[in-house]
Amino acid sequence: SGGFMDMFGMMNDMIGNMEHMAAGGNCQTFSSSTVISYSNTGDGAPKVYQETSEMRSAPGGIRETRRTVRDSDSGLEQMSIGHHIRDRAHILQRSRNHRTGDQEERQDYINLDESEAAAFDDEWRRETSRYRQQRPLEFRRHEASVGGGRRAEGPPRLAIQGPEDSPSRQSRRYDW
Repeated sequence: SGGFMDMFGMMNDMIGNMEHMAAGGNCQTFSSSTVISYSNTGDGAPKVYQETSEMRSAPGGIRETRRTVRDSDSGLEQMSIGHHIRDRAHILQRSRNHRTGDQEERQDYINLDESEAAAFDDEWRRETSRYRQQRPLEFRRHEASVGGGRRAEGPPRLAIQGPEDSPSRQSRRYDW
């Protein structure tokens, strides 16, 4: 009947479509979550707890997981990065405690032997190189040579020019 009910229905449809696409295995996904807790009772330094978790996936069962934790109360800082290909994984975890000075580095292997780690890392790099993020369009200076090899100064231009950037067309640009 309209209103919020339609909006919630559309959101449910959208989430269902996204889950269907991800389950099909022919797409890349990224998810991230962060939790931050801050308390200050006035007696001493404030207490901060922060935890972040990220996951990127690509077709073929390729995943990268990242997790960080910072706890000012206990002094713990911890980071882990996992590289996964289907049911195999290599996970590196580092932690340190600022209060005690303890440091630890641990590597976990899932469905791998430690002797296979280097070959697995090479395979993971090879597989992910196909899906590296393309660099976004950037503004570039006009690089035509002028006179003694100097660059021509002028307004920045996009890497790909649209018709409005054509020198034969005057466009109005407003700086607000």
